[in-house]
Amino acid sequence: MSLRIDTSQEAAMTQTKPILYSYPGCGYTTVLKRELRRDGVEYEEVDLFQSPERIPELLALTDGDRITPVYVDGDEVQIGKNGFGCTF
Repeated sequence: MSLRIDTSQEAAMTQTKPILYSYPGCGYTTVLKRELRRDGVEYEEVDLFQSPERIPELLALTDGDRITPVYVDGDEVQIGKNGFGCTF
């Protein structure tokens, strides 16, 4: 008797792209996006102006602060760029 373990869900979880929460007009977001492109990092961008229903996700990550950029890669959350961000 052999036991087969399904690891497809685990594999899918480890392949999730980082998420970048953005808002139009934020220069710090522009700088971070430029750096990510330069470094060849693929990510999902969440434009909070176009997707306001996702604002609660951002607020949960920032203790209620409406600030961008917020970059989430696995368990790591980076709020702002070098300590600076834009409020909206």
